[in-house]
Amino acid sequence: MNTDKQRIYNGDWKTLHPYSGSAPTDLYYITLANKVLAAIRAVETSLEESDYRKIDETEQKELACILTAYFEDIISQTGIFQAFTRIHGKRFGKPLPFYTLDEDYTPGEINIEEVQFLVWHYHMQLNNLDIPYSPTLDTFAAIASDVMEIFETEYESAPENEKLLQYFRIDEKESHNLYALHARFLWLCTQSYLFFNNGFLLEDQAESLAEEAKEAGMDEQIPDMVNLLCNDFGFNHVTEFMRLTPPRWLAEVLGEDSPLYASLSSMGHKYTGYFRYENADETITRFRHIATDRIIEATNRSLVGLPRNMKDPSLILRTGFIQWNGEWWLSGQISSYEDSEDLIGQITGDDDEYNLFEPEEELPEEEQRIILTDILATTEGEDGQTLDASDTAWQALLSDEIGKDFFISQVKAGEITGLQFYNAPGHLLLDNIDFVTEYVKR
Repeated sequence: MNTDKQRIYNGDWKTLHPYSGSAPTDLYYITLANKVLAAIRAVETSLEESDYRKIDETEQKELACILTAYFEDIISQTGIFQAFTRIHGKRFGKPLPFYTLDEDYTPGEINIEEVQFLVWHYHMQLNNLDIPYSPTLDTFAAIASDVMEIFETEYESAPENEKLLQYFRIDEKESHNLYALHARFLWLCTQSYLFFNNGFLLEDQAESLAEEAKEAGMDEQIPDMVNLLCNDFGFNHVTEFMRLTPPRWLAEVLGEDSPLYASLSSMGHKYTGYFRYENADETITRFRHIATDRIIEATNRSLVGLPRNMKDPSLILRTGFIQWNGEWWLSGQISSYEDSEDLIGQITGDDDEYNLFEPEEELPEEEQRIILTDILATTEGEDGQTLDASDTAWQALLSDEIGKDFFISQVKAGEITGLQFYNAPGHLLLDNIDFVTEYVKR
């Protein structure tokens, strides 16, 4: 018998939605999510508690909501998953990785392979990529099959969520408002069903930042610091799919016919550092980056409503700038500090500040090769377990110090053997090496 804690309620469902209040369709989809949950639970019940594929009741609810949100996305034609399959198709020649698609696969409609892919994706993110689950696991296939039966029964009568669809209808005024666009692509890439785990990642970063601030006696500055973190994350975060940023994903969801497609697709990196006000005219305000002396000419449209004292040349400002539509925009929280020799010394002595405008570079190949050799030569894990070639190959893939291109070159050169999904001998991972490497290394 199900208890209240074992059912999906409005609060569970709303975590994957951007609007306040309720939509007229929410009750329908919550009811459907509970049917999906029952199907997932039936498969999970057959697994032993020690089975590495098993997820707990809370996780079953999360997965049920994610799969139902996928169904809602397809029915409502919001275009989230269609954006994924379209980009994957352009890059790799087929809509999905891993699976052989036959004539039953219909782009833009519900497909069993897409459901199974989302089950795999959930398990991978849930365990922080530590376990290389095979996308073709029998439990994943069983869940996808049973859930598809439910979806197929409901497909013709399921209602569109107009309120969700409206969220992606950006009016003329909002299309010129960088802050309004930021709110949309930040939600898309941290709270939507396809990118749910990025929200947890941002949460963890915010908690770590707050702890560091408390230890440094900067409690009062925590809200501003977290605000800046979230702002930077929205612009610069690299997602697990095809290494695209949130602005690029919003562009793809809106589609190539959208007037915003080009400007969102080409949006630059946001640079956050220490600046000083220089001067201004009718259209431009100039700021000098303290560590490099680089001048940023920000459009005055991005300064509306910001503190007047930011134009005090005696203050040091910590803020960020991003290029959009050929102009620099000031974006995010501004923190101001009294000028002092100590602060200037800290800023000019910070390598991150000196390299703020430089692209992040990978280690030289020889250094990567040394790190790779050490990882592959490891025979014992942290808990004393014996590591085989597949274990060390996956650890090499997870290493932040080994770049994507170098890793793939070493796989193709035969230097990394045993790379496969857990308990799944074969070439499935190798056949999708580019997708998987981008999925891990971002």
